[in-house]
Amino acid sequence: MKQSNFIKTLKGEKTKPTPVWFMRQAGRYLKEYREIKKKYSFLEMCKTPELAAKITLMPLKLGVDALIVFSDILIPLLSVGAKIEYKEGIQPKLNLSMDFEYKGLKDLEFLRNTIKLVKEERPDIPLLGFAASPFTLLCYLFGGAEFSNIRAFMFSNPEKFSSLMKKTTQLTIDYLNYQLDSGCDAVQLFDSWAGILPEKLYRKLVLPFVKEIADSIDAPLIYFAKDSCHINHLLKEIEADCFSIDSRSSLKEVYSLTKKCVQGNLDNAILLTDKDTIRKETLNILKETENIPHIFNLSHGVMQQTDPDNIRFLVDLIHNETSK
Repeated sequence: MKQSNFIKTLKGEKTKPTPVWFMRQAGRYLKEYREIKKKYSFLEMCKTPELAAKITLMPLKLGVDALIVFSDILIPLLSVGAKIEYKEGIQPKLNLSMDFEYKGLKDLEFLRNTIKLVKEERPDIPLLGFAASPFTLLCYLFGGAEFSNIRAFMFSNPEKFSSLMKKTTQLTIDYLNYQLDSGCDAVQLFDSWAGILPEKLYRKLVLPFVKEIADSIDAPLIYFAKDSCHINHLLKEIEADCFSIDSRSSLKEVYSLTKKCVQGNLDNAILLTDKDTIRKETLNILKETENIPHIFNLSHGVMQQTDPDNIRFLVDLIHNETSK
């Protein structure tokens, strides 16, 4: 595994061909996934190792260079008694008291078993675990939507908010290490809603906890902060191995700031277009990153209406163009 291009690139080496995987690569755009979804709820799929492992492995037919465990960012909250309701097409509903206590991970053996099954089937393919950042977890605790509730709380109750962040930070550290101990080769931290915060609030109430997580993970770590243009200059303070960047930012500029591997950043809507457009936009990214360590990915997750043939075309294009 240490010899895979994916792991080498994560550690800062420029490799050929450029490795590629996609956020939400195991999901609703795949016919095989939709067939399973007809029989099981989303939470049942996450908590049934045989199903979760099968779904995790599905994207291999598209030629990707890494897998990511099929799960959900709210799953670690099961350890603190959260009730999570998933409904098709709408934001998950989280039922959890703000005064929850965290006393260690529990009721997550299904995740360990999923990882074990995937690694038994394909020990040669790097497997990513993942977690939401503490801030993103709390966004759902505060009701999600436009996230006005959590921003108002952060402004008016910064000490109480920091207390909540401390609890979710320890939970996140434990959850990421649990996946690594179970067999994952690297992890990604999703700060999916970091972009809703002004830079001052992110710096004061989020960044210190992200730094603590990065310092606590002894394995390759990818940090993904969506809509992060206004906070990219702070990324250099985070001891991550790779920074995943959406399509609003420049991969080359972030590399110049951090001197770390960069990941991204094709706009996921481009996969809804034609192959000529996909080729053009992809070649622009490959040109920008031709001399820096780069893992190809999207600006965010694969969308439900994406044609799998377009993903296969994209993967082949990346591999062929960067093998030269």
